Amino acid sequence: MSKGLYTTEALILRCRRYREADGLLVLLTRERGKVNAVAKGIFKPSSSLRGGVQTFTLSAMQLYAGKSNLHTVTQSQCQEAFLTLREQLDGMLTAACWAELLEALLPEEEADEALFALALTGFYALAVKAAPLIRRGLEVQLMNALGYEPVLDGCVECQRRFLEDAPVFFSLNRGGLVCGRCRQSGDLPVGGEAVALWRMLGKMDCGKVGRIKGRPFAIKQLGSVVEAWIAAQVGRPMRSWGVIKTMGGLSDD
Repeated sequence: MSKGLYTTEALILRCRRYREADGLLVLLTRERGKVNAVAKGIFKPSSSLRGGVQTFTLSAMQLYAGKSNLHTVTQSQCQEAFLTLREQLDGMLTAACWAELLEALLPEEEADEALFALALTGFYALAVKAAPLIRRGLEVQLMNALGYEPVLDGCVECQRRFLEDAPVFFSLNRGGLVCGRCRQSGDLPVGGEAVALWRMLGKMDCGKVGRIKGRPFAIKQLGSVVEAWIAAQVGRPMRSWGVIKTMGGLSDD
């Protein structure tokens, strides 16, 4: 990537205090993909940057790229604050899950217009309704876009189609569904409704996921398997999942 000043739209995925008054940011930018940046003095009340570097916002930024991989924010203006994500607990927790997943999965400094659009659509969708099924739809579509789409149309081992009401399992190490005959120790049971939801979520426009209906049990089962699939690819579970579980989970509405 070229050095010097550049302008870009950026989603602020994470911000933490650095030194006395500076902030360390993880940004998803339209022009350069995921970058790490420092925003100097943003924790001072007089900071002109402060309003444009809040977590879970979309901002128009000017940054300086020097010799290190830590860019410097020189200007920032908020374009979309997604205020509802901070006004409701479910919104804040779900946005944190989405932001953490984007940070964990996306590579450094690789611009991808489709992935940026998906990330932005995710924040817009969650700002409208931070429902568990919308969160799962975003997770499924991100995993698919990055090449982690599992086999869901038959047994990944024997290629047989599943009979109605036959027991089905998800194999993390084989990357898809397996039938009862091909099941191995550690494979996760998954019901037909959860599988049907998974297939639909992978194909639907993220902005329309809220139209899908599912029973709470199927949504929870789908969530457990999708989280296990994500953790297997990332190498660890997301920290925000533990926060949600500690707080009793999100509503199923």
